[in-house]
Order: sequence, then C-alpha cells, then structure tokens
Amino acid sequence: MRNALAESKDLGMKKDPVNFDAQLAASRIVFGVFGFAFAGIGITTLGFLWLTPFNEFGSPPLFFRIFGSFISLAFVAMGGTTFVAAILGNRLQRRGTDFDQFNQTKGESPPDGPAIPSSSLNYCCSNCGAKLTNQADVSPLGDVKCSFCHQWFNIHRPTSGT
Repeated sequence: MRNALAESKDLGMKKDPVNFDAQLAASRIVFGVFGFAFAGIGITTLGFLWLTPFNEFGSPPLFFRIFGSFISLAFVAMGGTTFVAAILGNRLQRRGTDFDQFNQTKGESPPDGPAIPSSSLNYCCSNCGAKLTNQADVSPLGDVKCSFCHQWFNIHRPTSGT
C-alpha cells in the first residue's frame, strides 16, 4: 500500500497535469539558478585567492588563501550539487531498492501459491514487522521464515508490537 503523499501526488497529476508540470519546472529553475550562483561564487573566490600573484600589493596572505579555499569549496560543492540535481531531476535517484520494493508490495499478496486462511489474527514477523505472504510455508508447530528479513519466527507467539 502506498503512502498518502504518493497518492496525493498521483491525484494532483490526474487532476491537472499542466499545472503540476509548471510547478515542477518553476522549482527546478529556481534551484538551478541558486545552485549556479553559489557554485559561481565559490569558483570566483577560489580563482581570486589562488590566481592573484604572491607578495604583491593586495594579495591575500597564505592563511586567508587556505581558509577562504575551504569556504569556497563548500560553496562549489553545495551549489554544483544543487545545480546538477535541478537539471537531472529524478534521474539521480537510485531505483529499485529493496526497501522501496517492500513498501510497494507490503499490503499486496502474490497471485500464485497456496492461500493462507484469513483470520482476525495479524501474522507478522517479530523482527521486522512484515506481514506473512501467501507463499509462506508454515510448519505444524507454527514456525515460519520471514520472506523479507529471512529470520525465523513463530506465528503462535504474539509479536511485540501487538
């Protein structure tokens, strides 16, 4: 079962996809401009600090060159990352993580495999809280291996959360 935030985003896209795309584009432009500005400030400061000739009038001392470089590198890293993220958007996210797949299939039951008789009891793993799937093999004594965290638990013992 998906969370409420994802459902509200889906509903917003179905109702008015043009407005949603305009909001997304506007936010990406704003973040892109801020990222470009911050990275530009950092690169300009680094250039000034290290391209100014040493031992001339107005040249910064070595301590200020090093100290200013650390601050400038933070500006370049933050601004550059923000700028790249605004341009690339969702392509930066890692897709198909185990946790995301678990959340998508948490409330769903697989179509194949023997069905477990439904009851009012909530059979879930005592280690991670995952629900028992239809494909789970339960021993006559009630021992079962969790399909998510691969730990053994007993369905006859109450879980700590219930």
